[in-house]
Amino acid sequence: MDSNSNNQTNLTEDEIFAEEVGALVFEGALLQFLAEADEETAKAFEEYVEENAAEENFISELSETYPAFAELLNKEIATLQADMREVIPEA
Repeated sequence: MDSNSNNQTNLTEDEIFAEEVGALVFEGALLQFLAEADEETAKAFEEYVEENAAEENFISELSETYPAFAELLNKEIATLQADMREVIPEA
């Protein structure tokens, strides 16, 4: 059993779903950022993520360090929210 599975054993199905959706939103923004960044920025960004991903305030620090990424992440979140409103109008 990997550590991710181990961590999920104490979570409800809704919490697991929320984590998975969050990871997909983050990954979407990450891929878009890397596709648009120059090689030097992309390499520095990847190193930053690898070194700091476990930090408690990772997303806020990442967003401060890379505002263009924060903008893409916010767009991904807004897109998800809009999509959810189409499927579940009261969401």
